[in-house]
Amino acid sequence: MMGVMTVTATGAATPELAWRRSYYLQRWTAWAPHLTGVDADTPTLAAGTRGRVEILRIATARFRILRVNPQARTWTWRVRVGPLNLLLDHGLDELPTGTRAWVRIRGPWLILALYRPLMWWALRRLVSATNLGTTLGTDKT
Repeated sequence: MMGVMTVTATGAATPELAWRRSYYLQRWTAWAPHLTGVDADTPTLAAGTRGRVEILRIATARFRILRVNPQARTWTWRVRVGPLNLLLDHGLDELPTGTRAWVRIRGPWLILALYRPLMWWALRRLVSATNLGTTLGTDKT
């Protein structure tokens, strides 16, 4: 049975910092620790980008980025793990004291329920003011 779930988290990071963390695909593993590897045909969010993410070192998911709107700080991607197919809409909203990150996920209810705590944890890290560091250097780059 298919469903839709939205997960949100707020934090003190500026929207610009949170966007940089999202925009550079190699930085995903710093804020989304359930993603243990990223391999894509472009280094940044771009419509049409294809690639793979490794999940907890136990599964690989193929993805395609469908839409990116840097001005609105939103992006959409489709992720497939075997027969499972998820559509994820991500966004960042500016708050007076930081940023609200959100993701709306469409997919099988069981997967949504299992994924909810991991996604919340990742979004909390995305909007954290803490320097997460990355393979591309610090968050300041």
